[in-house]
Amino acid sequence: MTNTKTPLGANYIDDIKSVEFKLFSKNATKVFLCIFDAPVDESPVMELEMTKTQNGIWHTYVKDYILNCSKKPIFYGYRVFGPNWEFYEKFEEGSNIGFISKFDEKGNRFNPNKIAYDPYSKELSHTPGEVDKSYSAFRTGDSLHLRPSAKSAPKSVFKLTQPVEVQQINPRPFSSEVIGEVHIKDLTQKLDIEEKGTFSGAAGFVETLKEIGVTMVEFLPLNEFDSHQHCGNYWGYMPLSYFSLKRDYAFDKTRGTVINEFCQMVDIFHKNGIKVCLDMVYNHTGEAGLVNNNPDDAVLLSYAAIDNSSYYKVYKNGYYRSNSGCGNDFNANQTGVLDLIIDSLVFWINLGVDAFRFDLAAALLENSCNCEEIYDNIDSLAARLKDKLNAKGINVIDNFSKSEKGVILIAEPWTCGGKNCYHLGNFPSFWAEWNDVSRDTLRKITIRPQEVTPYQLRELVEGSPNIFSGVNKSINYIASHDGFCLFDLNNYNKKSPLTDGGSNWEICSDYNRKVDYQKNAIRKQLALLFLSYGIPMIQIGDIIAHTKHGNNNSYNKDDETNYLDWTQAFSSGTFQNQIMQYTTNLIRFRKENPVFWDENFKNLTTYHYDNGEIASIDNKGYWDNTLDFFFGYCIKSSERIYICSNKGYDKLNIKLPKNSVNKSWYKSLDTTDFSILDLSYKNYIEKDYVLNPMALCVFREK
Repeated sequence: MTNTKTPLGANYIDDIKSVEFKLFSKNATKVFLCIFDAPVDESPVMELEMTKTQNGIWHTYVKDYILNCSKKPIFYGYRVFGPNWEFYEKFEEGSNIGFISKFDEKGNRFNPNKIAYDPYSKELSHTPGEVDKSYSAFRTGDSLHLRPSAKSAPKSVFKLTQPVEVQQINPRPFSSEVIGEVHIKDLTQKLDIEEKGTFSGAAGFVETLKEIGVTMVEFLPLNEFDSHQHCGNYWGYMPLSYFSLKRDYAFDKTRGTVINEFCQMVDIFHKNGIKVCLDMVYNHTGEAGLVNNNPDDAVLLSYAAIDNSSYYKVYKNGYYRSNSGCGNDFNANQTGVLDLIIDSLVFWINLGVDAFRFDLAAALLENSCNCEEIYDNIDSLAARLKDKLNAKGINVIDNFSKSEKGVILIAEPWTCGGKNCYHLGNFPSFWAEWNDVSRDTLRKITIRPQEVTPYQLRELVEGSPNIFSGVNKSINYIASHDGFCLFDLNNYNKKSPLTDGGSNWEICSDYNRKVDYQKNAIRKQLALLFLSYGIPMIQIGDIIAHTKHGNNNSYNKDDETNYLDWTQAFSSGTFQNQIMQYTTNLIRFRKENPVFWDENFKNLTTYHYDNGEIASIDNKGYWDNTLDFFFGYCIKSSERIYICSNKGYDKLNIKLPKNSVNKSWYKSLDTTDFSILDLSYKNYIEKDYVLNPMALCVFREK
């Protein structure tokens, strides 16, 4: 059964029939637990002084006969005093009694007029923007620092519910997975079902995902965030709480039941052999920092009001460091904050989650608690995460070729700013990493073929062994939520002017509007993705050729831009349907040939010149030559598979490798032949063959 208890936060203690409340605040001098009867337009009905124990932990108990938490939700928050705002008995909401400064040189921003929700909240009552889009009640600018937030502040919600049993998946190698990235709402929002856009909707769609062949779904952030912010927020990369789910994603929005619906979805996914990966954002929070870059005007929702200098990287002048580009940097290596990260991971693992993708994960490689940019793959949180989770009884899988029970950690190995912020290949061996080098190669092979060498293609095919020291850690992908989707990067030369943000430097092309070139490019990129070593990841929208009409930063589009249209994908004869069939067959072929995730892949693969002879690894004149248009590799699986491509715009006469005894080559795929949607044996091929311009072909020996 699932376990929702956490080391801090609100937890029911059965022995004493009480709810225990525990909060970390190293620098607080006085903390009060505030209990509310309703989440909005109500003052606290109870305020209890908490006791400080060791390691900056504050706690108190409340008897359940007072709270009755099994029958109704508890709404609660914290009022916190500290060095910049001292506690006096005569303090009243809205007063400046005890006020010293809005912030001090140590980074403290305590303000008892602002009610803070619990960082360990298992559900939030509402988001700030739902009641105050301007956030004025939560700000400290001018006289706003005296404005009480109790009636509008998000409250933590606690309610005792029956746990849900989540079936476990039998262990299998991580290297055998096919990852599908998707936003939970996008997946089913356009389906004609009552539960569209929710956890229940996704659970009901699992059969389609299974038929396509996706074995792990990587959801964009599911943690609660504010979709009512003025800039628009749809993807969820501004998390308010690391233990709470976004209530909007629940079909049943009854308070206290959101987690159960999520667990039911995970259970159904697992029963269909599909793992669940959560995208976690520990580099910054949705508290968002300063308003108009004014250190006097900060947003206080939770972490900043509870212990600003512990939870965030702050300067003496009141500014937040923002290498994340999102207003604040989480102080992940700080004691208490580090514990929160570990505890939240354990929480989700206990609910059945199989893997985590860490947004801008280079932030977890920092080993300083101040604003210094010191990266360390030995003594940082990223380096110690395996040991930390092991200490909680959780195995972190570090050999991706073995079948073992445990959790997978995936890094986005960079941040948006700061010194030395790019760390591809620098994470400890138990991390898998998003590989933007392979991404760029997969794009350039059709878009900028003059820049691609056979060596770069070999690195792609072998899972970038020179980046990852020979270990299979590469998450290969063509496109992700960031940037152009697969269809658009092969149909646009630059982003749509309707895009908010985004960039024009992305590798993309419209191929002079030559439709056959565009279609071939998509098919060729997909073929190389699934016929290479490493772990393939694909946007689920790319499986059905979804277009965002050139928008390459659709983070704020809660509309048709992002919603997936399965109608076209399910309609025979459409391009969307053809790409879905084609991708499904590529995935099936990959699964039928375990060599693609065999740790001995490199030794089972030979490379060939266009005359069919084996290419010498020492021939730098070939490997580093951007003008050599041919690339071919032969894989020894249960049969021999020969994959070769032409990156030029002219036909290329080639010879196939010499056959094994009593064997012949059969063409299974030509990306320029749009009628071929599978990789079955087709035409017998003699020794000579003509590769079409920009074609990729697959030959099978029998």
